[in-house]
Amino acid sequence: AFASDFTFDTESKQDSPERRIFLEKISSKASDEEIATAIANLQAMDPSKGKAATVDELGGTWELVYSVNAEAFSPLLNLPEPIRPKSLQLLRDDAAAVVGPGRVAQVLNFPIFPLSLVLSSGAMPYSDPSTLEIFPPFRFEVKIGGANIKLVESGSDADFRSLNARDKAAQEAPRNLYKQRYLETTGKNGDLRISEVISGDPVIVGCVFVHRRL
Repeated sequence: AFASDFTFDTESKQDSPERRIFLEKISSKASDEEIATAIANLQAMDPSKGKAATVDELGGTWELVYSVNAEAFSPLLNLPEPIRPKSLQLLRDDAAAVVGPGRVAQVLNFPIFPLSLVLSSGAMPYSDPSTLEIFPPFRFEVKIGGANIKLVESGSDADFRSLNARDKAAQEAPRNLYKQRYLETTGKNGDLRISEVISGDPVIVGCVFVHRRL
């Protein structure tokens, strides 16, 4: 799924034939199969050299531009574009400023009225330096106008998945692992990051996300 229409900077110092082809596929809204091939080719050029979960440049505010199966993560991303929320992911210092240190935040900002949905959790590098492990407590908050309302705080993966109507097998699955398949490390606006859920909740395993740095 494509989050919206985007214009990309193809004059980056990290530009390459593989990057240009990837951006062309995203811009033209090519098929998932074509984009998967472009991602695989781009991943071989990963500037973080397979250590994205541990480098400082992972931090920041990242806007979702493309995803595979993201509706399993949030059905709201399938809303018509005029009312579809903008999906942001906050990591490291940017997340700490909103949800506290050592956490990652998924933020949905609605375009028509001052409403934001914020889902946050613990996050730390896994034994594989390309991968983030997600862990409780899980917190779901609503920000509307100047008010902040906490709706859910869950202390375990099983409890949080139960609240999301997951079956017993999903509740008993291990923690979610997000592999950072590709990370551009200039630290500048427009950097690209590609991640995939490789383990954990079976409903979202296999989800692929393409973000760009704001």
